[in-house]
Parts: sequence; C-alpha cells; structure tokens
Amino acid sequence: MNVKKFRDLTFISINENQYIVISCDSSGGIGNKEKDIVKVSPEKLGYYTTNVALRELLAIKARPITIVNTLSVEMNNTGKKIIEGIKRAIEPLEYFEDIIITGSTEENFPVCQTGMGITVVGIIDKTQWKQPKTTKGSLAVVVGIPKVGEEVVHDKEKETLTLEVLLQLCKETYIQEILPVGSKGILYELSEIARTNNLLYGINEDITLDLNKSAGPATCAIVTVEQKYYHNLKKKCSIPINIIGKFV
Repeated sequence: MNVKKFRDLTFISINENQYIVISCDSSGGIGNKEKDIVKVSPEKLGYYTTNVALRELLAIKARPITIVNTLSVEMNNTGKKIIEGIKRAIEPLEYFEDIIITGSTEENFPVCQTGMGITVVGIIDKTQWKQPKTTKGSLAVVVGIPKVGEEVVHDKEKETLTLEVLLQLCKETYIQEILPVGSKGILYELSEIARTNNLLYGINEDITLDLNKSAGPATCAIVTVEQKYYHNLKKKCSIPINIIGKFV
C-alpha cells in the first residue's frame, strides 16, 4: 500500500485500480454558544465546514463515500443541528444518499464554545483518472470572491463559490485544474499550483482582489485554463470571475 500527499490531500493506493483520498477541515469559535466569536447557527457551521473538505475532493474528481464529523459539542442539540448542516451540504450530489456520515461528540463536559472537525473520505478509479495538470501559458482565474467570518453569512452565496457552481466547472473538459482557496489565501494556492507543476507565474497589475485574504470556507477557487477558453469559462459562471495572472 502506497501513501502520498498532494497539496492538502492524502492519497492511499489500496489496489491496482483505486485510490482512497482524504481531505479535512476544522472550525473553532464559530457557532451560537456563549464564547463563540462569530455567531452563526450550528446548521450553517456544519454546512460550510463540510463544504471545504468536500470541495477539495470534488475538485480532483474523487467520489466522496464517507464523512467523519468530530464535534467538540454535545449531541443534543448542537451536534444534531451541525449534522443537519452536513447533510444539507451533500444534497447537490446525485449520490448523496450513498455517503455514510459518522462521528463523535463531547458528552463528558459542558461546552461553552463550538469546535468541530470534518474528514471526508473519497475514492478514485485509477483507470478513469488523470492527475490534474496546468500547462505553461495558462491563465490563473479566480471564480468567486474571498470572504471570511460574517462576510460569508451576509453574502448568501451571491458572490461566493457554491457546490453547484463547482460541480458545473468539474464537467468542463477544457479546465485544467480547480483548486479551492481557504484560509491561506489566493496567493498561497497560486504558488501551490506553480510548485506542483514546476512552473512560475506572473501577477496582473490591475487586480482588485486581496490575494492574501482568507477565503474562509472555500468561498472561491483558482481555475486554470488556456487563454482561448476563458470566455467559455466566463459564460458558465454565475458569480464574479477574475483573471489574476498567467503561468510561465
């Protein structure tokens, strides 16, 4: 059995035909408890935290099979509400009823601040899959706007990446790579694409996006395409889209 890391993902080769792929995310101080810093409902917390790990798997075209929630809260009733949000997050997937949800909660001590972790386990058919690759000369395009904390709640998915938009992008054969952006910001993920493809990149001078800002629960993604396909991509996007540079 061979295990390797690819960016934030773990790939486990379990046989000649399949990889197990693992992604994860965590959240602390966000919820409706006394000591929470950002006040949101437990359902929204479960929804957005699940989306981060889920999008990382879907972006490399893995099929999620299990979601593990490690909740630092009581099951009744905060845990149950978080799990409701987890279930809502996977509803856009045609096979969501086949995904197993399991996990654990804190039942020994009362909790005054919300904390949770999410691990998503997926599977890839090696015979049908090629590792995404960005080529020299391709554009780096950001789909969505980086938002964090209360900005995400107020946005109501008008400018931020949704699972529906991501699933549509995954169908477009001209797209080379899709990399969801999280707390490290656009510039960090751009450098990761360059590093794993042995490329350099140039940044456009007229960018209005904050490239270092946290994108919270993957509110945007970097998409790489050849210049000639940019307008095709733009037509498919119902949320803001910005060219931020080119790979060289």
